[in-house]
Amino acid sequence: MIGTAEILLGVFIIVIAYVAYTLIKQLRSLESSQARRILDLMVIGAVLYLLDFIMPQERGGQRIILRTAGLLIFLYGYGILLLEKFREGRREVKS
Repeated sequence: MIGTAEILLGVFIIVIAYVAYTLIKQLRSLESSQARRILDLMVIGAVLYLLDFIMPQERGGQRIILRTAGLLIFLYGYGILLLEKFREGRREVKS
């Protein structure tokens, strides 16, 4: 019998896959050097954030620092993506 934990894990995986698909779709429309930079920042941030889930250890305050740093780096990359898409939209409206 399938429990609540398995259903939540399935929903979580589907949501993560959808978010990844949407981000990659948005990155494809940018120029290659900028898209690569944004993708690198987002991957590094996600890895730092998820490092605690992959290898849980007692490290005192370092756990919170890694999660916070990962989240901030990921959001920085996402912010750059939003800014570039905004600029792209403004260029289309002006022309």
